[in-house]
Amino acid sequence: MNAVMKELAPETARDAVARLFKGPLHAGFALRGLHRYVMPDGSELLRVVRLKHPQWQALSDAQRNQLKERHECDGKGKIIRPIHRASDGSYIAKGPARPATGWPLYVPPYPLVDSGPRAHVEGEACADALAKLGVPACTSIGGAQRANDTDWATAPEQPALVWPDHDEAGRKYAENVTAKLRALGCAVEVVNAGALGVPDKGDAVDWLAMHPNATAADVLALPRLAASFEKQSIEIKDGAMSASAPEPLPAPLPDVPAFDEGMLPASVRAWCVDAADGLQVPLDFTAIPAMVALGGTIGRHVGIAMKQHARWYERPMLWGCVIGRPSSGKSPALSPARRMLERLAGEERAIYDVEAREYEARVMVADAAKANAKKDIQAALKKKDHLGAEAAAEAALFEDHPPSEPRILVNDATVEKLGELLNANPRGLVQYRDELAGWLAGLDRDGRESDRAFWLECWNGTGAFTVDRIGRGTIPIEACAMSILGGMQPGKLAEYVRGAIRGGFSDDGLIQRFQLAVYPDLPTSWTYTDRPIDPKAEASAWATFQNLRALDAGAIGAERHASADVPFLRFDGEAQGLLIDWQTQLMGRLREGNEAAWMESHLAKYPALAGRLALVLHLADGHAGAVTADTLAMALDWCSYLEGHARRIYAPAMDNGLTAAHLILKKRPDLSESFTARDLQRRGWTGLSDRDAIEEGLDLLVECRHLLTQVNEPGPQGGRRTVVFAWRVTP
Repeated sequence: MNAVMKELAPETARDAVARLFKGPLHAGFALRGLHRYVMPDGSELLRVVRLKHPQWQALSDAQRNQLKERHECDGKGKIIRPIHRASDGSYIAKGPARPATGWPLYVPPYPLVDSGPRAHVEGEACADALAKLGVPACTSIGGAQRANDTDWATAPEQPALVWPDHDEAGRKYAENVTAKLRALGCAVEVVNAGALGVPDKGDAVDWLAMHPNATAADVLALPRLAASFEKQSIEIKDGAMSASAPEPLPAPLPDVPAFDEGMLPASVRAWCVDAADGLQVPLDFTAIPAMVALGGTIGRHVGIAMKQHARWYERPMLWGCVIGRPSSGKSPALSPARRMLERLAGEERAIYDVEAREYEARVMVADAAKANAKKDIQAALKKKDHLGAEAAAEAALFEDHPPSEPRILVNDATVEKLGELLNANPRGLVQYRDELAGWLAGLDRDGRESDRAFWLECWNGTGAFTVDRIGRGTIPIEACAMSILGGMQPGKLAEYVRGAIRGGFSDDGLIQRFQLAVYPDLPTSWTYTDRPIDPKAEASAWATFQNLRALDAGAIGAERHASADVPFLRFDGEAQGLLIDWQTQLMGRLREGNEAAWMESHLAKYPALAGRLALVLHLADGHAGAVTADTLAMALDWCSYLEGHARRIYAPAMDNGLTAAHLILKKRPDLSESFTARDLQRRGWTGLSDRDAIEEGLDLLVECRHLLTQVNEPGPQGGRRTVVFAWRVTP
């Protein structure tokens, strides 16, 4: 049974962060930590969420105050909140009740060498940093604030090295922890934070930043306080880091759901799986082309009524795009679906060739009849037999029409030519472009405004459109019905998405119509394959395409109505109720105002998408009559899956320069030791052509200590103020 129809699986912690902290994330905060606290029996008690605004230092005081008030962050742009799992499996944004035995210690999830002393530090970030270095580490929840509420009995039975922060609170923390551990019989030593050269309030992370090449042995060799620690005080000195190690950048892309092969029609499932395995590509790469091709094969032959009474009909026009790096296998993965459409077109072309020859023969006969008719007319007129002349003329009239040349696929046609092709093929067409970036860029050029308007109409599959050109005259198009299928590279996608949703010419909703756009992770392993295609799977898929092309709308129970431009099926009662509930929840979520305008525009099209997908799934598996709840539930699974990919696709526009920062880091070998934002833009690198994106990426690299900045003021001769960036060199 489909995911919508069964009990939901437990929510993941990352999904919970995306849901519970939607406001801060959309305001620019980035997830920097998701720390898991477990009970002695291994069960999860809670997680601590750490968010940080990567551009906090660049914000104005007014902007910071607004974020503090709205999202309750601290003065450094950080949000630290506990979450825990409720009884229904979902997370809630608060901590659980304190266990009777006290809070468990936080132990990082990294491989540890459990020999030697275990470091007790303040804060999960410090524990993580030491654990990654190979030093066993832990911390109490809340750092110095809750040391007395911690279940210290869960501390491993090994010597302890307490590393407090360099401030008064750290001194108290060290005193408390030392007393707790010694009461348990642990041998305890305390790091002398005052002798480390860290700034006021400095901690283990700051010391490691000052010593990027430090090892576990260096940590264990840090100076200690005397044994009579209880009577000592930590000396606090002013100072600042003379050198800092760069912070690793967060991952540039949000996670996406894996594709479930059960979402595919059974008739083409094995074919898609076989093709993906043979090409060693994600199943998404073959599933998306299959669905677009199936929808394009049906075209405007059958639609779906979205409501029982209102006049809302959808036709299965789908716009799909597979996104991946060069050589990721996009083009080969698109080919199986393209070949099916070409094969269909070949069959229809063969029929057309026969009909065209028959038509030519009739034309020849008609031409001969006209020649004879002229003689008969002239003879009748000589006899003043006007009735006979008219009878001869009528007998020679040829009212037959030439057969329309069938087309399914188009690649590179002008709007004017597409108008002619659509009029000849009212069922609709499928545009296939191996690389969609060039086509999209072409639509952005000056003078192509009317072309964009045409394509915006094509997504609905019903709108009439009139093209007026001096050379071709007036071309009225009865119905613009186009499906689109192609691929795109991530860098080019990021550039286009930024322009499309940040205002300007491209901000017209065209990109949001690519509802079947996916950007999956590539498999972590690769296996060489050299085997024949599964003949049974391919035969089943081919039969499906043939059946859909030869579909008899009346035979499957499609209704006709004067208000509908195509015959249509309906949802059964259970499916209609499911659709109402799902759409009500979706629109309620959008009306809360937590989504960016462009994401809201994208998701607002999902009800139409759900209807189109349900129709394709229903017909592809050979069903007739009303669409069932099971089929609609599968379509809603598709919508959930596609939403995850949409968020990844739009991420470059909401990541505050994170994507650009990663791209700049990759280009470090090609850059000089110092450079400007203008130098970067002049290189014309993919993903680094937008000035705003470059500046945001540079700001983030400065924030994370990868770059230093120097402002060069205009000289005596004038000029412009210039910001120069240099790669940080750490000892």
